[in-house]
Amino acid sequence: MTEVSDAAGTILMDIPKRTWSDEILEGLDISKDLLPEVYESPEITSRVNKEASRLTGLLEGTPIAGGGSDNAAGAVGSGIVREGIISDSIGTSGVVFATSNKPLYDSQGRVHSFIHAIPGKWHLTGVTLSAAGSLKWYYEAFGPSKEIEKKFPSLKGYELLNRQAEKVPPGSEGLIFLPYLSGERSPHGDPYARGVFFGISYVHRQDHFVRAIMEGVAFSQLDCLSLMQEVGISSDKVVLFGGGAKSKIWRKIIADVLGLKIVTLNVEEGPAYGAALIAGAGCGVYSSVEEAVSKTIREVDEINPDSENVEKYRRLYKIYRSLYSNLKNDFRDLGYIV
Repeated sequence: MTEVSDAAGTILMDIPKRTWSDEILEGLDISKDLLPEVYESPEITSRVNKEASRLTGLLEGTPIAGGGSDNAAGAVGSGIVREGIISDSIGTSGVVFATSNKPLYDSQGRVHSFIHAIPGKWHLTGVTLSAAGSLKWYYEAFGPSKEIEKKFPSLKGYELLNRQAEKVPPGSEGLIFLPYLSGERSPHGDPYARGVFFGISYVHRQDHFVRAIMEGVAFSQLDCLSLMQEVGISSDKVVLFGGGAKSKIWRKIIADVLGLKIVTLNVEEGPAYGAALIAGAGCGVYSSVEEAVSKTIREVDEINPDSENVEKYRRLYKIYRSLYSNLKNDFRDLGYIV
């Protein structure tokens, strides 16, 4: 058996009806007998039997719920269980996530429509393939500058990159980064897209490149947020989590680029925590997934956008958006060569 939110990722589901699509299965000549039964995410569908208990150490009779897909469970673990709240996860990839009380679709397929891990709810996701992954690439390829290491000898790793980014004014003095290091999903759906640093001049140093990466990822998240708004999803704040959310300067950049208040939470476990809450609802510890969230998750910090920075980023974002369309054919030609 399986549960609805993970099954929705197979492209074999009737998303509004929350079950396998007879029409799609027939078109692809796939027998429904090959597929597991689909259940709602909190449903208890089995229990640990004696043999499984012996092999794992789990208590015999322990109830088993389906849990959720990575993004759906992560949304539960971040409190994104009702309309009007949007989350942004800055992990290796970046995911903008919104809950909906009805199935919604982007007619151009630029955002993904899925079933949420909450009975009676759906969700949309927009995905940047290389979010914190872009900063990880830079760190592994070039590392912190010698100057910043000398200035802050007690700091290590990405905290040094944060200090570099803090030295540079918003907009990185005209340096713009496209974070398409492994192609892109939202909004372009283009495997040929590649990373670009645009606007390099003699004024730019290592610090500028670090901040430009953070800003470029934030611009890519604004792409995703804009798509949400086009299909009718809106919010006056964004819940930020993931590895990138640990960076204060990156949180501030995202707030200014999105032009929205950014909030962080008392939990950081994300999907694993959400899966536990889903199971808790299934076992009766909570009456529903929504109640589980209301009793365990709270906002602990917020960052508000600066109007002057918002305006500067708005102007830079227009250039950022134009770069992909101007380079699209070149990306493809390059792919054919290499």
